[in-house]
Amino acid sequence: MSNKPHCFTEADLNVLQAQAGVMNGIDILLTHQWPVQVMKFVKKPDNFAEPKGVRLLAHLVNTIKPRYHFASGPHYERLPYRNHKILHEKAQYCTRFISLDCAGNKTKSKWLYAFNIVPMKHISDADLRKQPVETTENPYIEIEKEKQKEEDKKQYFYTAGDKRKMPATRQGPDRKKEACWFCLKSPNVEKHLVISVGASMYLALAKGALQNDHVMIVPTNHIKCQQYLDDNQQQDVQKFKTSPAEVIPGQQEVYDCVFREKFYQLRTCRYIVYPS
Repeated sequence: MSNKPHCFTEADLNVLQAQAGVMNGIDILLTHQWPVQVMKFVKKPDNFAEPKGVRLLAHLVNTIKPRYHFASGPHYERLPYRNHKILHEKAQYCTRFISLDCAGNKTKSKWLYAFNIVPMKHISDADLRKQPVETTENPYIEIEKEKQKEEDKKQYFYTAGDKRKMPATRQGPDRKKEACWFCLKSPNVEKHLVISVGASMYLALAKGALQNDHVMIVPTNHIKCQQYLDDNQQQDVQKFKTSPAEVIPGQQEVYDCVFREKFYQLRTCRYIVYPS
């Protein structure tokens, strides 16, 4: 986490993504800065100085998909953009980006925005997914492609008896995440089993538990096995290992646990916790 006022790190955004992953959607997101390339696919107003965008914010917004994204800067209201690829992905609701100027600015640029919004949990799927006629394509698609390429370069595997690093995943990271039952971003994850979410790990009840308090420690993002955990992720695992009872609601009993790592094919690694 960043210890500087008004600053954030990639780790901070990962926490937000993990928290959003256990929700059914985000209605409103407030940020001070603009995401990069937010004005792609729209006509730029005359004499408009677009603020410098932040790449990390573009990835965050594209991941959590808020219905309304408010930012600070010169007043600007972007046309809504869709959060899915037509004919390739299931239809989703669109996002509206709105930038508001400083209060009481000398140019009298708009700094207030009044609107009515019904929380998405109270809206039918059909109404939520209605697309205005002027809706554009997602401006962050290329950003996501670039980020995926960077992640692909970091993924390696070791052949038995050979320590040379080789490119990983012939099947592709997208297929892994979609097929994985445990990644919080996967549409297949069963969010009702989630107990607590940390910076890079979360605790969840085991489906088909062998005994009471049978839980799992799972990475929020897809990680093949323990070998690929970084220092921060290892620390997160240790936090859950040292006191699993503290994050289980209503759990008063203190007991010893047996921990076992498990990973298989396209599934992300996880630690199985058995109370002894």
